[in-house]
Amino acid sequence: MNLNQLTRMLLVAGLSAGLAGVMTGCRGDRSDEPPHQFFPDMDDSPKWKPQSQTEFFANERTMRKPVVGTVAFGTVSFVPAPGEEWATHWKDKREDLLKDDLGFYQGISGYDKDGKPVFVSKIPASVIVDAALLKRGEERFNIYCTACHGYLGDAKGTVSPLYNPSPANFYDPTFYDPKNVRSLDGWIFHTIRWGKPGGGSDGKMNMPAYGHAVNERDAWAIVAYVRALEASREGTIEDVPEGMRDQLMKKRAAAGTTPAGQTAAATAPMGGAK
Repeated sequence: MNLNQLTRMLLVAGLSAGLAGVMTGCRGDRSDEPPHQFFPDMDDSPKWKPQSQTEFFANERTMRKPVVGTVAFGTVSFVPAPGEEWATHWKDKREDLLKDDLGFYQGISGYDKDGKPVFVSKIPASVIVDAALLKRGEERFNIYCTACHGYLGDAKGTVSPLYNPSPANFYDPTFYDPKNVRSLDGWIFHTIRWGKPGGGSDGKMNMPAYGHAVNERDAWAIVAYVRALEASREGTIEDVPEGMRDQLMKKRAAAGTTPAGQTAAATAPMGGAK
């Protein structure tokens, strides 16, 4: 190695060390300037802003038409042909996005002159109340409601004694009184999703909102199940099909509960007691 090569190497090493020292000295400094991007990757990807111009396309428009066959979503009515079961999922997703149906998505028909919600009296016709819905309602009720309201909806939940005011008892006469807001299915739905304010200036809730955990369909399922619990207390043996009455009364006699001829309300309706 000659003298020139050695000198060159020492010079490069010295400059590198000096540069490293300068870079190290800048650590911790604050600046309003954008940081240096040594490896920008996709931080500043090439893009066009809406309604802008470009020479890339022949018509100089950055906004492009959808390709042929594109299925519109959320911008036009989506009405599948009858029997097209594949479309049910997408139809529900579009409706969930728009939430146009106040009755289904909020449990109200509108607002009065004072801006207060007007609750629907019954479960919307779009909700099919069948065994599957009641089973779903029972499941959701047992998960989210029983701690306060009890498995039977009689306000005898595990934490009920700790609350003041106590949780609602769904067999209270107010839930059967047409003049009381509690009798409205929409009110129960709305309370499930948005909670029940305490009425004080502190903003505390008598019941917290469960909208984060219970979607609209499940909320209506819970409403249907609550109404089934209430109806079970009003039923009599005459409401049971004749072919099943003897079997029911034998089971109840063995359990030491309601004697024959009296109300045939199940102590644990819809399998609610655990």
